[in-house]
Amino acid sequence: MRNIIASEAFEACVERLGGYRAIDDALEAVIDGLMRNPYGFPRFENDHVSFRYVCTKGTMFVPALYVVFRIENKDVILEHVEELLD
Repeated sequence: MRNIIASEAFEACVERLGGYRAIDDALEAVIDGLMRNPYGFPRFENDHVSFRYVCTKGTMFVPALYVVFRIENKDVILEHVEELLD
């Protein structure tokens, strides 16, 4: 069983965006995808850091989001979320 774990930094980002109520609709789809196959998302890697990310599309009620996560022992650690601006 895979766990989705929100880091303290992720929680702080969510609060800056208005709390889970403000972005829950977008995160629901992201979390569903992460539960199914977190390895299917794009990966950024260099000598110093490695992470995966997902970008959502905005709707009338929820802004587009950029979510950064890492995979550790089959668990997914949510690290960062921010609003994507054009």
